Amino acid sequence: MKKYFYTVLTTLMAVMTIMTLVSCGDDDDNVDSGTATKIPSYLNCPDDHHPHLIDLGLPSGTKWACCNVGADKPEVYGGYYAWGETEEKTVYNDITYPYCTGEDTDGDGLFDKNCSFKNLGSDIASTQYDVAHVKWGDSWCMPSLTQFNELLNNCTNTWTTKNGVNGRQFSGQNGGTIFLPATGFKWGDQLLESGNKGSYWSATQSQSDLHFANFLTYVEDGIGWIGGGRRCGFAVRPVSK
Repeated sequence: MKKYFYTVLTTLMAVMTIMTLVSCGDDDDNVDSGTATKIPSYLNCPDDHHPHLIDLGLPSGTKWACCNVGADKPEVYGGYYAWGETEEKTVYNDITYPYCTGEDTDGDGLFDKNCSFKNLGSDIASTQYDVAHVKWGDSWCMPSLTQFNELLNNCTNTWTTKNGVNGRQFSGQNGGTIFLPATGFKWGDQLLESGNKGSYWSATQSQSDLHFANFLTYVEDGIGWIGGGRRCGFAVRPVSK
C-alpha cells in the first residue's frame, strides 16, 4: 500500500461533497500546567485566563474547551500534533512518526515498502498518547468521534471570522458558543490550508485501517469527519465533563 497521505489529500474534497453536511449557521490555570484544579464552566470565553469549560447544553454533559491545545485565545491556532504524539516537531512525515515503520525507497518522506503502523488502541483519550490530557491534565482529553458527532448534531455551526481569523462558530441551544479557527494542517515542514480549512484530531482510531485516525474537517462550504493519515500535524480542541 503506497502514498496514503497523498491519497487522503486528493480525495478529501471529493469525499466532503458527498458527506452529510451540517449547515445552519480555579479558572486562572495555565494552559499547559497539567494541574487538577476544578474549572468552572461558562457559555462563552469570559477572559484571557485559559482554559475554560464551555457549556453547549449537549445531551452527554460534555463541555468543550474555549481554545486549542497550545493556544491562549479562541482564535489562535495553537499546536499541531501527529496522532498519538504529545509534542510538536519540525517535520511531519512517516520517518518522524514514532508509531510507523517501513522503507522510504525514493526519499520523499513516505514509506512505500513494508509500511506498518502500531495500534495505539481504538480510543486514546486520557492515555499517554492523548496530548490534551498530557498537557492540561485533570479530566481534559481529546474528543472522541462520538463527541464530534454530538457537537455536529446538537449545535448550529457557521463559517465566520473572529478577530480577523477564519473559522467556524458552534452554538448550542443554551446560548453557549465555541470558535474553532481554520487551522489548516502540517505536512513535511509546511503549514498548509491555514485560514481555509479546519483539521482537528479525534481520539478515535480508524476501525478499517491503522494508517488513519478520524478527524473533524471543514471548509467554508461544508463540514464533516473523515479518516486522516496519523502522521499529519492537526490541531486539538479538548473536551471535559
